[in-house]
Amino acid sequence: MNHIKTLDIMGFKKFVSLHVDFNEHMNILVGENEAGKSTILDAIKTVLNQQYRNVDKSVLRDLFNMQMVNEYLMNPNVDTLPRIQIEIELMLDPSKKGADYFYGEVYGSKKKQGEKYGIRFECKFDEEIGSGLEESITDGKIPYEYYSLTWTTFANRPYQMVKRPLKFISVNTTSSAVAPSFNYYNRTLFDSKYDEQTRMKAKNKFRDKLEEAFDLVELPQISDTRKFGVDSKKVILETVISVYENSIALENRGSGMESLIKTQIALDRANGLDVILMEEPENHLGFTTLRKMLQEISDRQDESQIIVATHNNMIASRLNLNNVLWITEDGVQSLSGVDKAVAEFFVRADDNAFLQLLLSKKVFLVEGATEFLLLPYFYMQLIGHPIEEDGISVISCNGISYEKYLAIAKGTGKRIAVITDNDKKTGNITKADEFNRNNELQHIFMGATIEDWTWEICVYNINKAALDKMITVQAGADYLFHGNDYGKVAGKMLNNKVDVAYQMLMSGKVFEVPQYIKDAVKWINE
Repeated sequence: MNHIKTLDIMGFKKFVSLHVDFNEHMNILVGENEAGKSTILDAIKTVLNQQYRNVDKSVLRDLFNMQMVNEYLMNPNVDTLPRIQIEIELMLDPSKKGADYFYGEVYGSKKKQGEKYGIRFECKFDEEIGSGLEESITDGKIPYEYYSLTWTTFANRPYQMVKRPLKFISVNTTSSAVAPSFNYYNRTLFDSKYDEQTRMKAKNKFRDKLEEAFDLVELPQISDTRKFGVDSKKVILETVISVYENSIALENRGSGMESLIKTQIALDRANGLDVILMEEPENHLGFTTLRKMLQEISDRQDESQIIVATHNNMIASRLNLNNVLWITEDGVQSLSGVDKAVAEFFVRADDNAFLQLLLSKKVFLVEGATEFLLLPYFYMQLIGHPIEEDGISVISCNGISYEKYLAIAKGTGKRIAVITDNDKKTGNITKADEFNRNNELQHIFMGATIEDWTWEICVYNINKAALDKMITVQAGADYLFHGNDYGKVAGKMLNNKVDVAYQMLMSGKVFEVPQYIKDAVKWINE
């Protein structure tokens, strides 16, 4: 199957340098805001669709990487001028007509990498037409108008979109400029759906029919030799076409339905698209519609290469964690190494915090809502400032075993502290100690004895006097927990965990913090 194999970026927007290895079928780009998800999609469109080909050169101010611009300003000369290079390596069927047009030698870091299929975009100062500007350049002025933008294949031949090697479309629901967004989508769908001969025939026929229609208006002539007519250069078929669904133009549907229909069109087997880019498909979608969209993408992901940029937890997990490409400051990390059974579990578990785990600097994993409420409160008491200031997230596992989250985080370099119960089992304490000895960045913390078997009991035992005064109990109530009598106040804490935790939180009182919680806070800040 034809698809994008790799992407190499130099000097484009956020990236000084970036290399991405794509999966043949599904790719899910995730990362913090401004991590570069959109930039990766933009780089692909810049190469394949020759984006920015006909724009004013002033747009280069927004395209150049600011670090490279600053390096030029610190040492202004022709050699340090910012430049952009984007290369896409393609996987093409060599038996198909025209494949050799894209096949040639590739050089990386000045070393020959061999012969591959691909396209290269370069934006650099044209020293020939810019001859004589050296003095201005050394004064720190970037000569944008003297930059050349070129697209060439790896065979060193000029690349034109009419020779596009992939049937390619981009579905973007993020744009607030509705008309340009639809126009781009409609044009790329038109180009991908029909071959060049069909498109040319339709455009010529449209032009002829337009002129005929204008003649039917029968406007009187301006004079004996002058009359109004149609300027066919201003009315081009691709600029006026729209996609209709049951006689309603797509841009007139609701935003959520628009996103769904665009996706359905892109995934339609009849269109035979090789590559589909999707930017934040979750926009404007309710829960049910999003699940429907994800099911359609999942059912057809083996028929095209799909590259999705998303902030949505359900998308990242439903389309399988093994397909995630995580964008960090150090590059792009694939999660293909996550155990397949774990990845498959998260496909079916909508209520998970996978993305929060991945995008957090450090993490506390806790069992439930009680710990989720009180741990930041205790942290503030111990450290003196909010937990957020240290870039630490608290994630409630909500019934998902912490082992599954640790399996995802393995190899990410994140410091993760698990706060859990020993459930009156000395074996759990032993296993936690052994785990901690063998794992530098992941530690498990629990009560050190079976008497401190759960969060509520640990908190009560160390704050007994204060909690006996604060928590009211009903006369005659036994407050048994699983048939056991732990005392009325402790029993109420065990039976009404969230309510009591919220009461403690809102009291504003300073509580003693159990030792294993202190140990966890100290460890995560090492």
